[in-house]
Amino acid sequence: MVPENWKVRMEMLRRLARAGARGEGPPSVREVGEAVGLKSSQTAYKHLKKLEEAGYIEREGGRARGIRLTEKGWEAAGEMPLLGKIAAGRGLEAVTVGDEAYSLAAELVGSRSGRRRYLLRVVGQSMIGAHIADGDLLVVEEDEDPPEGAVVAALIGDGEEVTVKRLYREGDLLRLRPENGDHEDLVVPAEDVTIQGRVVYVVHPPRSRY
Repeated sequence: MVPENWKVRMEMLRRLARAGARGEGPPSVREVGEAVGLKSSQTAYKHLKKLEEAGYIEREGGRARGIRLTEKGWEAAGEMPLLGKIAAGRGLEAVTVGDEAYSLAAELVGSRSGRRRYLLRVVGQSMIGAHIADGDLLVVEEDEDPPEGAVVAALIGDGEEVTVKRLYREGDLLRLRPENGDHEDLVVPAEDVTIQGRVVYVVHPPRSRY
């Protein structure tokens, strides 16, 4: 699931963006908090402080209505949560939810199906034949029943291992196939696999980021 703190902060950015788009003055801390369902101005302030530290907003000290979106903040309408890392191989723990985000163009974020999308960062090279390399970002769309041959994020066992592979169904078994001759297929009882989503885009960040 998307971290709750991140949901709140994204709603705050949207509230500020709507005010700016309508030519309204910046809302106060209390008004921003109330708009996203926060009863405490102190809690709202803490969320806004995190957004400021991340470069999404600027605040003019001493002004009750001194909150303004930065360029990064305006671009955040095309932003998705980075939920964790996923193994392109075996032996990685299940996805760990973080509080980080990565900005992408809005057309990558939107889903005509209305399904939620999120990002996972790849660790390993087992999908290199599908042009998915270590350090890449996968745009994953939630889909419990993806088509045959789709590249999926799959949770194996009782939350112990998550991996990205190409999916094939064989009766009561699922074959999770890598795209690298050095790695073997994973053939697992269907009941032991939870398909978390289907990979719809692969983003290759500049390698200088890592």
